[in-house]
Amino acid sequence: MIDPQLIVILHILSLIYLPSLKAELCKDDGVEFEVEYVAEGQAVYVTCPLNYFYNFNVTWLRNGSQTEITSDIQMRVHQDQNYLKVIPARLDDTGYYACVLRNSTYCIQRLKRVEVFKNDEGLCYNHTLMFRYFPFMESTLTIQCPEITDYIDNKSPQMKWFKECQPLNLDSDKYYVRGNLLNIKNVTLQDKGNYTCEATLMYNGTDYKISRTIDYSIAERPLQSAPVMLNPKNDFVQVELGAAITLTCEVLYNGIIDLFWTFNDTFIEEYSDDGRVVMGDCYRRFSPDGGRVSCISLNFSTVIEEDYDKRFYCEGFLVRKAFVVLKHPETNFQGFLIAFFVTMVSVIIIAVIAIRVFKVEIVLCYRSSYFARTNPKDGKMYDAYIMYPKKNMGTSYEMNIFVLKVLPEVLEKQCDYRLFIIGRDDLPGQAIADLVDEAISQSRRLIIVLGDISSENSLGDDFEQKIAMYDALIRNKIKVILIELEKITNYTYMPESIQYIKQKQGVVRWKGEFTEESLHRNTRFWKNIRYRMPPAQHLSDRELDYIDSED
Repeated sequence: MIDPQLIVILHILSLIYLPSLKAELCKDDGVEFEVEYVAEGQAVYVTCPLNYFYNFNVTWLRNGSQTEITSDIQMRVHQDQNYLKVIPARLDDTGYYACVLRNSTYCIQRLKRVEVFKNDEGLCYNHTLMFRYFPFMESTLTIQCPEITDYIDNKSPQMKWFKECQPLNLDSDKYYVRGNLLNIKNVTLQDKGNYTCEATLMYNGTDYKISRTIDYSIAERPLQSAPVMLNPKNDFVQVELGAAITLTCEVLYNGIIDLFWTFNDTFIEEYSDDGRVVMGDCYRRFSPDGGRVSCISLNFSTVIEEDYDKRFYCEGFLVRKAFVVLKHPETNFQGFLIAFFVTMVSVIIIAVIAIRVFKVEIVLCYRSSYFARTNPKDGKMYDAYIMYPKKNMGTSYEMNIFVLKVLPEVLEKQCDYRLFIIGRDDLPGQAIADLVDEAISQSRRLIIVLGDISSENSLGDDFEQKIAMYDALIRNKIKVILIELEKITNYTYMPESIQYIKQKQGVVRWKGEFTEESLHRNTRFWKNIRYRMPPAQHLSDRELDYIDSED
């Protein structure tokens, strides 16, 4: 059997925690957008921001408190039916109040903010919390005292009106008060200003003021002018087949004007009955000069073939109608041209780089092709005259091997060139000066083989060098090929003519030993030599140019 004392304790605990449990289960509906403003010392009735029903109870709480606001109407802040009443309001009443709707199974609450403000010093209003109206000037205007019907008796309200906090002479013919309305006759621009309406609320035997201030700005009505069609202007619009498009019609007019779209003098609804083409509203705006821009759109959800080349008109009363024609997009070559020129530039750049990198292989390949089989006849007997140091101590053996063995092995036997080499091709008893002059003049190239030297030395006989340099530099009759058999780091002891040729066209440097692999015509060294040499003449060509020495 349960102890009776335990039952009493559980009952007391349930009474203590029941309100907090209800609060926890109550749905929070957020904060009401509108704020309730009230001047300090005046009365305010705050309505519940929730829509309530007959089977719901309405209670008010101060935000952050679980204590319901009292229903004692003698209290300054109390609940009267569904209203929260604060009479009179104080600055510390500013804050959020929760309106709670609850029945046996459901609970919901929403917060509403109450803002108690002070009037500007020396004025009967706060300039930041006024109601504002901007009417056009008429002969008679009516000002309504806003948001005051909950506080006054509509049958016999006692309203006072002020302008700039000074009482209006309501006995004059200019003003007439009816209920909460102030009528102004013979209106001029001087009638604009701040109007304050004031009512007296009797509550619990005490009078309280209720006031509202309206900033009433009066503007001259703009002169009516003929409507101007801004868009369209007999436009042709390009659109892709199957795409969606919106056509916009805009008309500038001071007043209100009805616009619509037509096709073949019929309303647009008859053009498409499947909802594919419909009219729609668009944003109405004001132009910088104060005119109203009316707008209506024509929406195509999908453009089909039959929509092209038809005139869709925008029309309105007193408006000169204008049309829009849908067209197929024109072929745009801009992208193609850009891609073409970019490709061409890229190809040219790549070609220039390739030519610079592979120019030797390209020239040699061309010379071996069908198009270069025939060589021009210049009447010369030799492809190259070989000039080399005859007295270069320490390197004479390698120099002789290179000149007398290596060069003929590759250039003559493998490449079909004919060389003239002093010491090999001269005959005993020949006058060397005449022989050198004749041989050089009969040669297409002058090959100068250089060895490493540490002191001033001659490349050969002085007259041989002078004749060769005279033909190469002065007469410009023969092209020179410089070959470094060994790397030369100092050209100081070289003749100025050699230094000039080296600076102008560079040298070809031999690397490595005299091996079988290095004597192949397709190594890099020999390709560079062949590139600088003239195209090789075949045997059939040579038979016409000269008679062999053995004959």
